[in-house]
Amino acid sequence: MTTSLNSLERISFTNFSIQILEPGYYEIFVNENVEFSVDDFQQLLESQKKLGGKQLPVLIICSNHVSTDIELLKSLSKNTNNPFTKADAFVITSMAQRILGNFYVKINKPERPTKLFSDKSEALGWLKQFL
Repeated sequence: MTTSLNSLERISFTNFSIQILEPGYYEIFVNENVEFSVDDFQQLLESQKKLGGKQLPVLIICSNHVSTDIELLKSLSKNTNNPFTKADAFVITSMAQRILGNFYVKINKPERPTKLFSDKSEALGWLKQFL
C-alpha cells in the first residue's frame, strides 16, 4: 500500500517538530536549548515514516543553543541510517552551531548534499534543486 504525503500533519516532540510542506520537503524545527540526540533521531525517522515514508529534501531550522553529539553526527551522515532524506539544508543561528556544522560537513562527510545557511529563504532556494 502506498501512502501519500501528509502535508497537514505536524508531529511534535519535546525537542523538535516535523511536517511536510509544499512543494514537498520535510521541515524540522529543533526547539530552544536542546541537545538533539540519537533518540531524537529515531523519533524523527519514525515520524518521517508516519508522514508517508518518502525520500524528500529536508530543511532543519535550529533554534539558539541547539547542539548534538558526535555519535549522532556519525549516524546522520550515512544514507543507510537516514533513508528518507534526499538533501539537508541546516538553518543555524550561532557561531557554535556553525563550528559544529562545519565539522559535520568536513569530517563526517554526509553521503547526500548538505549545506549550512543563516537565512531560511536561501536554504529553501538551495533545496528546490532536489525537489
